[in-house]
Amino acid sequence: MENGAHESIHGIVCNAAGASAHAPATNGRDAEAARYALLRRLGPAIRHNMAGALQPIAMVASMLERRLQKPDMDRQVLNKNAGDIVSLSREAAAACVDLMSWIAPKDKQTIALGTGIAECVGMVATEFSFKGYTIVNKSKESPEAETRVSSSAIRNVFSAALLALTDAAPFPGTLLIRVEGCDGDGPCIVIELQDAQSAQMPAGSPPYRKLAWSDVEALAFEESMPLSCSATRVTLQCANITDNTSSEAFANTPA
Repeated sequence: MENGAHESIHGIVCNAAGASAHAPATNGRDAEAARYALLRRLGPAIRHNMAGALQPIAMVASMLERRLQKPDMDRQVLNKNAGDIVSLSREAAAACVDLMSWIAPKDKQTIALGTGIAECVGMVATEFSFKGYTIVNKSKESPEAETRVSSSAIRNVFSAALLALTDAAPFPGTLLIRVEGCDGDGPCIVIELQDAQSAQMPAGSPPYRKLAWSDVEALAFEESMPLSCSATRVTLQCANITDNTSSEAFANTPA
């Protein structure tokens, strides 16, 4: 298929390989709409992780409350419990601040590529498991996994690509994720849907809405992250953090 062409995948229009070398028909509102839809899809996981970060504090506080009611209180144990609450509170605060950065990302925040991929996979793992998918993440096996990349780009584009690929698939299967070197200034993330099973997906609550490839394209353009995709494969090219890639440069990249 020639560069710039499009193919229909299960009713969804997706850029073919090489099409992302040109600016898609998108604007800031498209990216904002796509980001809102992505956050609505990830919202339950963010909420669950926040609750999980706070739960240990409630458990230790409940234990401390019971011990305070005993007539023979051990002050050394009480001091330890109080210290545990302080420590857990700091950890929970840090975890919640990090989770809130999915909603309001910090400017120019970076992350190791392999760590960023693992973080995003953790956000969708439960939903995908319920839908019958198996995730095989081999990204950290690559030496490119230590490359520093934009945290916002990984969270927005990679997460959206995972959701769009599975939303478009008629049957669940194995999602293989790996990192490899590619032409350009940074490594590539490759997502492949393998061993799709001809079985009905488990029934469940419908998502806020399915993510379309146009959503992924809008986010990729916003984050200066070239992409190509087919029915079973997505390739995202990351920019090394030392690059000064801009949306304008992205749009004017020659074919």
